[in-house]
Amino acid sequence: MISDLFMSAGEASGDLEAALLLDAIRAIRPAVTCAAIGSERVRAAGATITADSSDWASIGPISAFAKIPRLYLVMRRHDAMLRKDPPRVIVPIDFGAFNLRLAQQMRRSGYRGTIIYYFPPGAWLDDERQARAVSEVAIPLTGFARQRDFYARLGLRCEYFGHPLVSAIAPRAQQDPQWPDALSGAAGPGARIVVFPGSRAEEIDILGPRLASAAATLSARRLATFVVAAASARRARQIETLWPRVSGGMRPILAHGAQIQAAVRAADLAWTASGTAVLENSLREIPQIAFYAITPAQYRIAQKRIPQVLARPLTLPNLLLGRTIVPELLQDKFTPDALIEQTLAYVADDTKRRAQIDGDRELRAALGPPDTLQRIARFVVEAMDAAAR
Repeated sequence: MISDLFMSAGEASGDLEAALLLDAIRAIRPAVTCAAIGSERVRAAGATITADSSDWASIGPISAFAKIPRLYLVMRRHDAMLRKDPPRVIVPIDFGAFNLRLAQQMRRSGYRGTIIYYFPPGAWLDDERQARAVSEVAIPLTGFARQRDFYARLGLRCEYFGHPLVSAIAPRAQQDPQWPDALSGAAGPGARIVVFPGSRAEEIDILGPRLASAAATLSARRLATFVVAAASARRARQIETLWPRVSGGMRPILAHGAQIQAAVRAADLAWTASGTAVLENSLREIPQIAFYAITPAQYRIAQKRIPQVLARPLTLPNLLLGRTIVPELLQDKFTPDALIEQTLAYVADDTKRRAQIDGDRELRAALGPPDTLQRIARFVVEAMDAAAR
């Protein structure tokens, strides 16, 4: 089954990073063979999918609990499969709840090849125990200089070339004057807003009603039109069901795959769930408002377990630059009224939008050189070559 490379991506951001890395590796070594735990993007990049992880991601330990039996069976199956036909290199990507355990299990099973942990977990938590656990079984390869420096303070190796999205996402060259024809159902007066509601089912359930309520209000006042970016076909079906129910009958205009890029080219503003999508939109230089919320029970757990994280900005561009360039509405502050207020302020003030774009450009410069992804790919190819000798 596998001769060169095995990747494991447990959620949408990891699936994107796996696909980008595989494309870059194939530019160097076209005949490389790859199998993967992943979803739509890494499959499209040419990987043979051994388990579909499109619905694995959860928010917090409560919702993750129900998925443990299924993930345990997947791990056992992959342990047997990878022992029978070991790849030259294994690349787990983020998703520490599963991938760190998979890497540990492979070492216990006697796998002696190279494991490169791409985007090791805990980039913002400074968890020494977790960092040492990763380093015991894999070569950590991070996209964040901060995490590299944390590992270095512990005396641990951590490879860093920059963030791969710098290589993969170009700034928007110019704004299209209207929504693309494929999304013409969104046409109308007012600002053009593209909504990124998250990639997890729970995110749609928690964030979707507030987004739909704000969108319905602005649409009714003829102040904005909307396209909703669906991270997958499953999320598209979920949004189609939820949106009209919580917005008084407003049907969402959905974008999926390449349509999302077309929508972004036309958008005046993005509403973006905090996560990798905010970083992507900053690199595109799209003005945006970030938001996030979890359930009250999950928030109480987070207050006890990671109070230091909740005390600082959560949105990646703000974390990386050490100041706020993207306004963020979090937890109780994320309400339809607050989102509407922020939106109208941004639409009315070109100075705000230009200041955010200036920050986006500073962020790009801080994230690494334009060939970051290619350098990461060469590192993985060199590991495969070393294993073949």
